[in-house]
Amino acid sequence: MNRLERRYREKLERRRKKKSLRYKHKDKTNTANQTINSNTTLLQQALAYHQAGRLQHAERIYRHILQREPENADVNHLLGVIEHQAGRNEIAVQLISKAIEKDSNQPIYYNNLGNVLKKQSRLDDAVVSYRRALSIKPDYAEAHNNLGNALQEQGKLDDAVASYHRALSIKSDYADSHNNLGNALSKQGRLDDAMASYRRALNIKPNYAEAHNNLGNILKEQGRLDDAVASYGRALKIKSDYAWAHTNLGVVLQDQGRLDDALASFRKALNIKPNYAEAHRYLANLKQHKEYDHEIQAMVALHSKSDITDEQRMYLAFGLGKAFEDLGEYEKAFNFILEGNRLKRNTYIYNVFEGREAFNNLINVFDDQLFQRHTGSGFGDNTPIFIIGMLRSGSTLVEQILASHPQVHGAGELKDFKRTVIDSCEKLVGTQFPHCVERLTSENLEKLGADYIKELRQHSVSAKNITDKMLFNFLCIGIIRLILPNAKIVHCKRDPRDTCLSVFKNYFVEENKFAHDLSEIGEYYKLYHELMEHWHSKLPGYIFDIQYEEIIRDQEGETRRLLEYCELPWDEACLVFHKTVRPVRTVSTAQVRRPIYSSSVGLWKKYEKKLEPLLNVLKFSGL
Repeated sequence: MNRLERRYREKLERRRKKKSLRYKHKDKTNTANQTINSNTTLLQQALAYHQAGRLQHAERIYRHILQREPENADVNHLLGVIEHQAGRNEIAVQLISKAIEKDSNQPIYYNNLGNVLKKQSRLDDAVVSYRRALSIKPDYAEAHNNLGNALQEQGKLDDAVASYHRALSIKSDYADSHNNLGNALSKQGRLDDAMASYRRALNIKPNYAEAHNNLGNILKEQGRLDDAVASYGRALKIKSDYAWAHTNLGVVLQDQGRLDDALASFRKALNIKPNYAEAHRYLANLKQHKEYDHEIQAMVALHSKSDITDEQRMYLAFGLGKAFEDLGEYEKAFNFILEGNRLKRNTYIYNVFEGREAFNNLINVFDDQLFQRHTGSGFGDNTPIFIIGMLRSGSTLVEQILASHPQVHGAGELKDFKRTVIDSCEKLVGTQFPHCVERLTSENLEKLGADYIKELRQHSVSAKNITDKMLFNFLCIGIIRLILPNAKIVHCKRDPRDTCLSVFKNYFVEENKFAHDLSEIGEYYKLYHELMEHWHSKLPGYIFDIQYEEIIRDQEGETRRLLEYCELPWDEACLVFHKTVRPVRTVSTAQVRRPIYSSSVGLWKKYEKKLEPLLNVLKFSGL
C-alpha cells in the first residue's frame, strides 16, 4: 500500500508540473493544483482506511476518485483488491484487469489478480498471472509464495516446494512462506521437514496462530497427541475464534478418548462458524443421535442452500447419513450417504480394474520358489503383531483387545513399514515393489527386518509385543514373511456385505479411491480376497484369521484364541478393553470406548434394496 501511495503521489506530481506549463494565468494553475492535491489527499485517506480494515470508507473514496479519473490504473487496482476482500471476485477481476490494461508493467497487479483467480478456483489462470508478475520482477517474494500456494492446490507439490524455497531465498524471514512450505512438505509425508518449517515460522512470528495449528497437525500425525493438544491450545490462545483449530483439537481429543471434550470443541467451532460443514460432519460422526434435534436441523438447513460448495455438501451428506442412521431412518440415511460418495467420487479419476495388475504382480512375484529360496532368512525378532485386513473389518476392536494386555503396546496405523522396508527395498535394488524383492539377498532381508524393528521400538522400549494396524499391509505379507519370519499376522475378517457397506457409509480422511462407489468397493474386495487366499496357500499357518461376528458371539473364546496365537498369557483386562486408555485414531474411535455390541452385525440388511451394485459383484465373485 505505501509503495502504491508513493508511486501515485509521484505520478500526480508529474502531472501537476506538466499541466502547470500549459497555464499562463495564476488562477488556472491554482485550480489545477487544487484538483491534483485534492486527489492526493483523498487517496491518502482511502489508503489509511484500507489499511485499517475500514473497507466501506476506502471503497467510497476510491469510487469518488474514479469519477474524476476513471482510467486511473492504481485506483482501479485498489478498488479491485477491496472487492476481492469483500468476496465480490467477479467485479475484482474486472477492475484489476482494467488496471492492467492501463498499466501492464506493475507486478503487484498480476499478483493480486492471481489471488482473486485462485479464490475462484481458476488455478491455471492464477498460475499464469503469478508467473507474469515474476517475469516483470523476478525477486518478488510474495508472488513466488502465492505461486507456490496455487501449485500446491493443483497437487504439484515438488513445484510448490521449489517456489517457496525461491521466496525464502529472497526473504528469509517470510513467516507465511515457511508455514506454506510446511503444508506442502506435510502433504509429501516429510513430517520432520514440515515441523522444522512451522518452527521457523514461529521463531519469526511467535503469535502465528495458523502455524501453531499446523504444527499441531504434524504432532498428531506423529502420534504425539498431548503435544498436539498443547499446540492447538496455543493457536486458540492467540486466536480464540479460530474454528479450524477448535475442530482439529476436537479430533485429537476424540482420538484420546475424551469424547465429551471433543464434542465441546466441535460445537465451539460451529458457534464461531455455523456453516463449517466439516465440523458438522465430525460432530455428527461422534454423537449418538436420539432425536431430530437442532444440530441435525442445522445440517439440513445448510445442506439445502444453493450457494454452498460441493465439498461442503459432501461433508454434510456424510454427516446427515450418520445422523439419520442413528434415528433408524435408513432410506433417508442412504440417500445422503449416496450423495456424499457421489460428490467425493467426482473429484478424482480411478479405474479399479487397473489395480488388478498390481495384485497380479504380488501373486506372481511371491511364489513357492521365492519363499523356498529364502528359507531361514530374515531377522528373528518376534516383537511385531501386524493387524491387517479390509477397511471396516473390526481391526480397531482387535487392536484394542490386544493393547489391553499388559505385555502389548498398541501403536495404531503406522507408516513405518512402507518407509523403512518398501521404500528402502526400491532404493536398494532400483526397481519398484514387488519386483525389487526378487533381487534381495539374505543379508538384505535381515537388515530390512532389523531396520523395521528399530523403527517399531521407537513406539515402546519395554513391551513384549507392539501392534502395527496399517490394514493395507495385507499387500505386504509376502515380504513380511521374508524379513520377519517370527512376526505375528492377525487377519481381521467380517461379513463382506457389512464390511463393504461400512466402507461406503464412512468418510475417510485418507484417500481410498475404491471406497466411494458400490461396484468399485465390491471389485476391490474381490482383489483383496484373492490375494489373501494366495497368502494362505503359500504360507500355511503363518496368518491367523479372526472373524468379527465370532468375537461378538463368543468374546472370551475368541480372545483366548487370539492371545494363544500371539503367545501371550491370559489376562482379564482383554475382556474389558473399553476401559483401556490409549489413543485410537480411526473411524471406530468412539465404538471401542464401549463394551461389545451387536447392532452392526447384519446391518447391510437394512439397506439391501439399495446395495444391488455391490451385492451383484460379491455374488458373481462367490463371496
